[in-house]
Amino acid sequence: MRTIFIVLASFAGLIIILVLVSGGKKDAIVVQTEKVGYHTVTEEVQATGKIQPQVMVKVSPQVSGEIMELPFKEGDHVKKGNLVAKIKALVFQEQYDAAEAGYNSAKAQVEQQRANMIQTEANLKRGKKLNELHLMSDQDYDAAKAAYASSVAAVSAADYSAKAAQGQMRQLQESLNWTSVLSPMDGVITSLISQLGEKVVGTASFAGTEMMDISDLSLMNAMVDVDENDVVNIKLGDSVKISIDAFPGRVFTGKVIEIANSAKLSGTGTQDQSTNFTVKVRLDDFGAQDLRPGMSCTARIQTQTKPNVLAVPLMAVTRRDNEDSQAADSIKKIRESNKGTFHEDDESYAIVFIVKKDTAKSVTVKTGISDNNYVEILDGLKGGEEVVKGNFRAVSKELENGKIVKVDNSGNSAKGKE
Repeated sequence: MRTIFIVLASFAGLIIILVLVSGGKKDAIVVQTEKVGYHTVTEEVQATGKIQPQVMVKVSPQVSGEIMELPFKEGDHVKKGNLVAKIKALVFQEQYDAAEAGYNSAKAQVEQQRANMIQTEANLKRGKKLNELHLMSDQDYDAAKAAYASSVAAVSAADYSAKAAQGQMRQLQESLNWTSVLSPMDGVITSLISQLGEKVVGTASFAGTEMMDISDLSLMNAMVDVDENDVVNIKLGDSVKISIDAFPGRVFTGKVIEIANSAKLSGTGTQDQSTNFTVKVRLDDFGAQDLRPGMSCTARIQTQTKPNVLAVPLMAVTRRDNEDSQAADSIKKIRESNKGTFHEDDESYAIVFIVKKDTAKSVTVKTGISDNNYVEILDGLKGGEEVVKGNFRAVSKELENGKIVKVDNSGNSAKGKE
């Protein structure tokens, strides 16, 4: 009987132990971990914008009138000097013909006055000889001299009138030439705004009608708007990776060639007010010929790269509110040694959780630059620790000092890699 009692008691104790063990495992938080190691970390600034050609010319006519010809259509290649539009020239032709007739008349007047001058000059020479022989009075001789001087002045006046008429004719000839709109450059018609038969306003007296855009698509830029807090980290020559919505899965490369000095304000006076600066990125030649102006793009500007630095996965770093004086004291020391990263009124701090013997332990860390995968650790870790990098809920909310964890890295093929 006693033996049966001992057996039953042992069996009951085993059941209790199994229940406790199974209960402990059930309460354990399942996490994924990675060894703290050294990685290359590249800090990036992300911005959105549009693709634009390096050179784009807006073509407007210099004279007003009706469009009679449009030899090219949107997307066609044109050479410098090609006729891209013809304005109705009837009025300008009539004005030019009238000016040409006036010029020819003025030239005839010059010849007429020159013939009169030759006649008065001959009369003056004969009068001089006759006056010397006392066969002409001094009064008649003076009259001959005056007539010659008057004829010389008349020739000059007629000559000036002819030059004025010629200038007017040339001006009207220029206006007549302007009815033929020529391409200012080699390129592609990227936008054809006006249509055949449409009446346009010239730039000679007014702002002018924009007829088309001609672009040089051999050099393409990404014009992106960068937030004022990020633009200070960007410098000329920074490498850029560009994703374009029209080419999913394809990454273009380029370099920063220009950073605006003037800000672009949007939403002024509202809660959505923002201050951005336009950054111009020159795309590399490879693949740029496939792009079109106005395409939406996202640029990732690589502002800083640190090779072989101590780093942890981005998902491993979290921030928690300070709840006790000990945590506050520890974070105060890090703030003092990391001016600019933490602020005096900052009520949160960066921590990671490391796993020791199935138990989570929080560690306060000082962070540096980060990329899409890793965060540089400046202080708090030495390397080799097993840091928790997932799941997100566990890292951000559930884990605390002393919490029991269960490590499950199955299917984590990227463990330990950059």
